[in-house]
Amino acid sequence: MTTRASSSARQPLVSLAPRQWRSLMDELGRRGQGTREAGAFLLASLPNSRRVAHVEYFDDLDPMCLRGNIEIEGHAFSKLWDICEAKKLTVIADVHTHPYAVVQQSSIDKQNPMIARDGHVALIVPHFATRRVRPRHVGVHQYCGDGGWASWFRRDAARRLSVRRWT
Repeated sequence: MTTRASSSARQPLVSLAPRQWRSLMDELGRRGQGTREAGAFLLASLPNSRRVAHVEYFDDLDPMCLRGNIEIEGHAFSKLWDICEAKKLTVIADVHTHPYAVVQQSSIDKQNPMIARDGHVALIVPHFATRRVRPRHVGVHQYCGDGGWASWFRRDAARRLSVRRWT
């Protein structure tokens, strides 16, 4: 089930500094080599910050996970939780690439949230991150529990994915 939440909300779900955003997009493009999906977990400081403090790439946690699509084994999540505990961070989002301009979730994405926790955000980046990507190009999907998702695109996505200097 996909739900569409109100586009009036202004609070970003994920916030990155411009340098972090460029680095993330460059690294996703490099890791996917323009031919396969790549991804990462976005971590923030506890308790409820939405500002990304650390990026943990899927293939650093599970070197065999990039097989065209992404298949992360359970041991990778143990590593992720250890990193979160050691650095006092929490996972607020995951990001992965898709091959074309389509940033809607695939049926696999919808049925298999990376973190099946209410409020978790999944970002989908077009063109394997091999082109310049702005927040309005990204699909922003928030898990609502029980298989439900809220999704935003274009201007609504850019309102929920903030890429600007922090003050």
